[in-house]
Amino acid sequence: MNAERTTHAAADASGAAAARRSGRAWKIGAGIALGAAAVGLAYRRLSAHEHGDREVAYPPLDTPKLLAEDVWIVDGAPIAPMGITLPVRMTVVRLGNGELWLHSPIRYTPALAKALEAIGPIRHLVAPNIAHWTFLKAWQEAYPDATTWGVPGLRDRRQVRNSGVRIDCDLQDAAEEPWAAELEQGIVPGAAGFREAYFFHEASRTLLLVDLIENLQPEKLPPFTRAAMAAAGATDGTTARYLRVLIRWNGDEAATKIRGLIDLDPERVVVAHGAVFEGHGAQHLRHAFAWLLEDRAR
Repeated sequence: MNAERTTHAAADASGAAAARRSGRAWKIGAGIALGAAAVGLAYRRLSAHEHGDREVAYPPLDTPKLLAEDVWIVDGAPIAPMGITLPVRMTVVRLGNGELWLHSPIRYTPALAKALEAIGPIRHLVAPNIAHWTFLKAWQEAYPDATTWGVPGLRDRRQVRNSGVRIDCDLQDAAEEPWAAELEQGIVPGAAGFREAYFFHEASRTLLLVDLIENLQPEKLPPFTRAAMAAAGATDGTTARYLRVLIRWNGDEAATKIRGLIDLDPERVVVAHGAVFEGHGAQHLRHAFAWLLEDRAR
């Protein structure tokens, strides 16, 4: 009986500790969101008339641009998460069977859809983290037979449920997806539900990321955003400081994943908001994640 009570007490203590960790993670995520919202509000007030969308875009917009064999990038009209205007990019991979795989879809337009259909049929829509899903619904309505893939937990977010977006399948580490032979995948975990899936296109040696690296170009940003993003490290070809807090929460696992990305030795690295790293991608990754890897080496 005493042993049983001891077991129950240990389980209760373990559960309480897990709850405290979950509570701390939620508070960290909430604090980061509130901080970003405050920056966004200040941005709206201070710079509402100081820039136009073209200043933060990578033209031509809504146009597939060949990056490597069977890989295209499509830059879209800027988005304004938390009120801060940023460039946004989708990556398109043509699979061996001719089908198109859309990574982090940008805003749907009939003209863009027609341009993509000239390359191949659209069959897969991929939401690689908890933020890049807002344009999925229009693509789903236009291509109801396409399968939508999202990071674990995305379908459970209140905003996603309320939006009517359909998540058909959860992305997993090293899962045997229909395209697994062509795209290696994995997930870098973080606190407060943050997860980012990465993909490596072996044939072109192209690594696809979203927010783990932003690599924003200062000249592409209006003055206030430029200053805020520079202070956050998001213009230095590395991880913005407000995301480092989330990733450090599972730092050992994240560092292991990042070392795996470097070992892939990509030729190029594509990110969702900033400039593409062209050539010697592994060197760029070592620089981008030095803040994490050096911490774990000590």
